[in-house]
Amino acid sequence: MVRQPRAAVGFDPVMSWRVNHRARTFRIARALQQCGRCCELTPVVGLLLPVGHETLAGDGEGGSAVQAWHVAEEEALLFFLEHVPQRVRIRLQRLAPNYSLDQADGTADSYWMNHCTQCGSRQDDFELYCEPEGAFAPMSASAARAICLHWYPEPVEACAMGYACAPPYFSCAQRRQQLRERY
Repeated sequence: MVRQPRAAVGFDPVMSWRVNHRARTFRIARALQQCGRCCELTPVVGLLLPVGHETLAGDGEGGSAVQAWHVAEEEALLFFLEHVPQRVRIRLQRLAPNYSLDQADGTADSYWMNHCTQCGSRQDDFELYCEPEGAFAPMSASAARAICLHWYPEPVEACAMGYACAPPYFSCAQRRQQLRERY
């Protein structure tokens, strides 16, 4: 289903020019990842959007650059996050204290990323989301049970350069209800 761009209730209009994903609710996925530098376990977080979230994309017809919101039929993990609202960043940082904006290795690009709580080294989003057995790329139901999903019943919008549709085994992850917080 394709929807034309519109002003969405509850979304931040100031940042909407950068937004390419939005949803009426969201989950924060939390897991432990072994740091590639010091080998200690460190908490890592990611943003999970539910079925029905919207993604901004070009229509691809005739080389047109027309952008439209597409409704997703599957949940998705966002990564390489360039922008998330402050209230969402605060929640991410409560679950993984070293989640912060940093520059990617070898590029001028900055994005919100996890860092080891022991040595401070960056935890690469590609390894967390795309590599088999990464914190958010479980290869079995038992591995997925180590992921905890915290649900927030409020809207979110983000600018992300990475998008993992229907993450495998996430139906087996632990689910936690969250109360609405005010900022």
